[in-house]
Amino acid sequence: MKSKILPVKNVSRLKAAGDALIQRDPGMPGIGMIWGPTGYGKSTAAAWFVNQCHGVYIRALAQWSPKSMLTAVARELDFDSRGLNNGELVEHIVQRLAETGRPIFIDEADYVVERKRLTDTLRDIHDLSTVPVILIGMHGIEKRIRSNPQFTGRVAQWVAFEGLDMEDTRMLADGLCEVEVKDDLLEMLHAEASPKGAGGAGAEVRRLVVGLGQIEHYARSRGRDVMALADWPKGRSFFLGAAPAPTASKGKVARIGSR
Repeated sequence: MKSKILPVKNVSRLKAAGDALIQRDPGMPGIGMIWGPTGYGKSTAAAWFVNQCHGVYIRALAQWSPKSMLTAVARELDFDSRGLNNGELVEHIVQRLAETGRPIFIDEADYVVERKRLTDTLRDIHDLSTVPVILIGMHGIEKRIRSNPQFTGRVAQWVAFEGLDMEDTRMLADGLCEVEVKDDLLEMLHAEASPKGAGGAGAEVRRLVVGLGQIEHYARSRGRDVMALADWPKGRSFFLGAAPAPTASKGKVARIGSR
C-alpha cells in the first residue's frame, strides 16, 4: 500500500476552506470548523494541510486549562514559556503569529468548546493576531459551539467530513493499492465499510484503507495482480486478518496455529 493523501471530496473541501481563511480580506473573520465522525479522515487531512501551509498543529487534551493550552501553542512556536503568566503568554503568541502568519489548528477540539475560558482565549488570539484558527472535532461539535455567539460569529468556514462515495473509493483504490481492484469487489468493500443504518451516508475512509490493505495482502500472497469479487474468499472479513484454521486429530485437542 502506498502512503499519500488523495484529493477525495473531504480533502478538497478542507483545502478550499483553509485557503479561503488564509487569503481572506482584512477585517474578515478567520475561524474554521471541521467536524465529522471518527474514522472519516479529519486528522489525517488536517495534518496534511498543516504541512502545506506551515501551520501550527495542536492536539487538545481533556485536562487542558488556558495555561496548558497556551503553553502547547508556545512550544509549537518554539519559544520558552517558563515564567510567563497567561496574559504574557497571549502577548508573546500573538506577536509570533502576527510575524509569521501561521494558522493554528486545534485537533480534538471537543475538549476546547466545552470550556468557555478556552474558546475565549482562542478568540483573543484570533482577534489580535488575525491568523486563522481552525478547530477539528467530532460530529456534534458544530452544534455545541453555537452556544457561544461571540465565537460563532467569527466562524467563516464550516466543513463537514462525510462518508466516501464510490467515486472517492475508486480514487483510493487506484491511488493506494498496488494491485488492481475490480469494481464488484470494491463495491462490496464500500458497502462493508459504510456504517450500518447510515442511510447511504458513505463509507469510513479508515475502514476502506484497512480493507484495501487486506485485499492487497491477499493478492500478493497468492501472486495475483488483479482482484475481483470472485477471487475474494466468501465470508472473509475485509477488516480482520484470517486466523489459521484449527485442525483436530483423533484423540487430541486442536491447537490454533499448530502444524
